[in-house]
Amino acid sequence: MNRNIVFILSVLVILSLPLTVVKPATAQTIKKKWVTSDKLNRRTCPSTSCGVVGRLFFREAAHVHEVKGGWARVSKYYNASCTSGRSELVDSGDSKCAPKNGIVDGKFAEWVSVLYLSSSRPEDPAKDASGDELLIAQSDDYRIYKKAFLKATRSLIEQDRCTKKDFIDNGGWVKSYTHRTKPIYFTYCNGYNKVYLNTKTGKIN
Repeated sequence: MNRNIVFILSVLVILSLPLTVVKPATAQTIKKKWVTSDKLNRRTCPSTSCGVVGRLFFREAAHVHEVKGGWARVSKYYNASCTSGRSELVDSGDSKCAPKNGIVDGKFAEWVSVLYLSSSRPEDPAKDASGDELLIAQSDDYRIYKKAFLKATRSLIEQDRCTKKDFIDNGGWVKSYTHRTKPIYFTYCNGYNKVYLNTKTGKIN
């Protein structure tokens, strides 16, 4: 058979075959959720036995990369800062740089319980704030310690230790991470004067 005819027939056969369209890989869908608990532990793996590297707070956004067994991964994998077999990033709990703790080849991602995530953002507890409440509406844990914040704020203003503008400029009271296990918060008055409040005892320093 003529070679040209063979070639033409081969082309026709190829053209008659169904085409398989290869779609380009798409980026992983990341869903935005909202925290519904006052504090939500961020762990090194999807288990309560894993180390805690920080927390998300009420109404804070969480970007979910994947969900596994009731747990949501809310970060990319990153360096665990392992030293002598332990992660320097772990605040509490298991700090071992080991697969059982979610740390593989020196990297891990953050996981939180899906039980405390919502597709809609919870209502702002300070939306109807007025008077002194407006001065502290942006405080950390406002929903929990509103009464203690109000009492301390009014006391500091009446003693002329702080002004209303001080609280507005500082966004109210901020959680002290040098006292992580205690309900201690701070604000700044008259520029750089740092004032601490223990919300449990009401003591102001």
